Amino acid sequence: MRISFVLLTLALVPPIFADGIDLATGHDVAFYSKLRFDYAERKDFSPDWTIDDQRKAIETAYHDGDTKKTIKLGRVWLGKVPVDSEVYLMLAMCLKEEGDLKGYCQFLSPFYGLLQSITATGDGKTAETPFKVISVAEEYALLREIGAKVKSQSLVGPCDKMQVERNGKEYTFYFDIRIPLRADVKALENK
Repeated sequence: MRISFVLLTLALVPPIFADGIDLATGHDVAFYSKLRFDYAERKDFSPDWTIDDQRKAIETAYHDGDTKKTIKLGRVWLGKVPVDSEVYLMLAMCLKEEGDLKGYCQFLSPFYGLLQSITATGDGKTAETPFKVISVAEEYALLREIGAKVKSQSLVGPCDKMQVERNGKEYTFYFDIRIPLRADVKALENK
């Protein structure tokens, strides 16, 4: 009886390894957060990466079912925009379709790592505890992943207030959009 209680207790406690990785938190949140925020500091940073013609070509190839073209274009794109979670997901799905399970896992991991780095910035439930994003695209990537449909969107201070419906229930999420707003203002000043 005592042994089973100990085993049950150990099963409920997330293991923490010597290198500091806590399996309960999943991906290396610090790595993906640094990647996102460092990328937002680059001189060539644009929070509107989804409107780029190269990015649109990837989406078109993906929706046309051209896995090889999606993979080829996506790899190049991620060299340019290493924080585009949805391109990681597209590549993962294409690699799975091609039977490359190692590649599938390799690209699925950054997809979830990037999303997890967003959710690690707050709980998203209030304007005081929003998810901090570097692009509006990150908001939609996260909402799409949970199957949420946007019902309305409004600005509350420096936050996008997103009212969504998921599985018949309504939720409200707040996203701190100061970084993309600052980048858009900077881009306008440089024109």
